[in-house]
Amino acid sequence: MHANPLTLSGTYLIPGNPETDIYLLPVSGGADSTALAILLHEIAPEIDFRMVFTDTGAEEKETIESLDRLEIWLGKKIERIGEKTLFSLIDEYNGFLPSPRDRWCTRELKLVPFQAWIKQFEGRQKWMFVGVRADEADRLAFALPEVETEMPFVDLGVNRAWVYRKLSETIGIPRSYQTRSRSGCTVCPYQRKSEIIGLLQRAPHEFDRGAQCEKLSVVDLQRHTPGVPLWKDTAIAQNWHGFPMPESDDEIEKGRLAKAKRDDLFGARIFVGGEFFFDAMPGQPEFVWAQRLITFSPTLAGLKKQLDGRYVHLLSTAEVHGMTPEEVRQQVRFAIWYIEMPSDVFDPQKPGPESYTWDDGTSYRQIQHVVDWATRALNADFQRQQAASNPHPLTVQYEWAKSAQEAFKEADAPLGGVLLSQWYKAKNEEEPPETEEEALKLIPCPMCHI
Repeated sequence: MHANPLTLSGTYLIPGNPETDIYLLPVSGGADSTALAILLHEIAPEIDFRMVFTDTGAEEKETIESLDRLEIWLGKKIERIGEKTLFSLIDEYNGFLPSPRDRWCTRELKLVPFQAWIKQFEGRQKWMFVGVRADEADRLAFALPEVETEMPFVDLGVNRAWVYRKLSETIGIPRSYQTRSRSGCTVCPYQRKSEIIGLLQRAPHEFDRGAQCEKLSVVDLQRHTPGVPLWKDTAIAQNWHGFPMPESDDEIEKGRLAKAKRDDLFGARIFVGGEFFFDAMPGQPEFVWAQRLITFSPTLAGLKKQLDGRYVHLLSTAEVHGMTPEEVRQQVRFAIWYIEMPSDVFDPQKPGPESYTWDDGTSYRQIQHVVDWATRALNADFQRQQAASNPHPLTVQYEWAKSAQEAFKEADAPLGGVLLSQWYKAKNEEEPPETEEEALKLIPCPMCHI
């Protein structure tokens, strides 16, 4: 007999006097606060929890949908507060953007509206329940002098896996967690590069809103123009493109990288990482059921570090993909490509000091520029790989591959290509951040759960 994975290891008693006290339950639409709301209503259905959501006007679509489902599941309304939006405040502050060192956004958009809202309960004992988990020993909990803060998950021994299982069995997990490590604004300045790329792929209109907030120099605007999708100028439908599979586990490691760099005369080059999900039917060869470009880096070591982080994220959010951690281990494979594009169209270097961006080391337009041109190079190499694997005439696969190669001749922009590639076995652990800026990005904001 298997143990129930949702069994709680600890105990928790609701404090105070339900007849006179106020029980505040902030919900952000994220996994932890949502699971806590469901759990508290299960263990104490008689208590009138005052659920409140502070809207920043820059929320993920999935966040709002999750809140709507939570209201239906609990049969109770969530009070939604907040008048100003992130983008209106940026305009009000003359374009001044929040940063890991100056989190004015959480103060103005979360703390101030919440403090104004709880004034209606002045003079009464107030208890606030926050979703800090037992496996987050270093996470700060949001607290106010006039409010007692409770962390039921800590007493109950709840970890991240429990939270995702709870959501998967109730209202579902927001799809944004497929590429994000935590909930928050679509353009949150504390996101990793891979998360911003995920936003570009999932919600390009929200990505554009973030890009429009940045002030780039004329030089950087000219450097980081959008790339040309291969399907647009070859008439090969988008769903017929893919990414080339490496044929080696160590091609880049074997010393060929040094030679490739010596041969670099006219092209701009960068390391790109992607993921493939493989599966197989009984008695059938394995097949790829999903593939995606994840991130990029000017260095091989930097890319590996990002892929390790992605693997940790996949394992901890397996339920978002409808999988178990063990299925993730069996099915996911990471690829590293060293790509080249002509330097007259491709410039992967970071923006100059004259540009003002969300992150000092990059810009949204630079990210789009690299992703667009890298995708084009990878798609072109995929078609070449397909042609090489179907050399026999009089087959549908051969004719299709031949027509794809002919279509390349009509391309208006350079195709680029993959110089080196290899599979990468990611580690199930993240290396500590190398800079203070990286470390600041990894600290969850205690106010973003309200």
